[in-house]
Amino acid sequence: MSRTALVPPTGRAPLNREQQRERTRAETRERICAAAMRLFLEEGIERTSMRRIADAVGYTPGALYSYFEDKEDVLFALHRAGFDRLRTALRALDAEQPTPRQRLERIGEIYIRFAIENPHYYELMFMLSDVTRRIGEQERWKEGLDTYDTLRGAVRDAMDSAVIPPGDVEAAAFALWSHVHGTVSLLLRGRCVMIPDETLPALVAGSFQWLIRAVTAQERPRPPARPRTRPRKRGT
Repeated sequence: MSRTALVPPTGRAPLNREQQRERTRAETRERICAAAMRLFLEEGIERTSMRRIADAVGYTPGALYSYFEDKEDVLFALHRAGFDRLRTALRALDAEQPTPRQRLERIGEIYIRFAIENPHYYELMFMLSDVTRRIGEQERWKEGLDTYDTLRGAVRDAMDSAVIPPGDVEAAAFALWSHVHGTVSLLLRGRCVMIPDETLPALVAGSFQWLIRAVTAQERPRPPARPRTRPRKRGT
């Protein structure tokens, strides 16, 4: 048998047993997370037990614990999956080749749209106390920091390009993130009932655009100085 016959059409060498086990384990974890998310949405997080999740995927509770320590571990895995989705959406910005100002605008738009379209993931990423406890146990909150670095880098580029005034990158990034997170929190918690539904989307988009215009506003150019006339000499 020729050597090429042993190589799959992709040109990659076949997985060894250890790699195949890791892939199978990862796929099983994804299947468990998908089932858990369905149960969380249908029955609520408090009512969903590990036994209930095991039943949904056809496993015994003991088998399920070989993939996740407890329900908080499942929630934390879903929280990571949410950040993976958000990072994928943010990476798509590179293909657009935006200007520094456009990048700031698009990051805000992507963040808000992600939260509105994926409210349950957003809850797990930023609001759920069970996940917050698990984050506190981590030496470094990699998921949150990696995503925040995208905004921080965009702010730094905007300052370097003189799009926004020079200053504290951390303070500027935190101010922009606080705005979009606060906006999303109000929307997801139903605290915008005083605003008509038909005007709310435009208001949300407009508020962030207003903020960007405010921080990118340049000093108005001064009117050109009048040419100074030389005084006439006497006797001419």
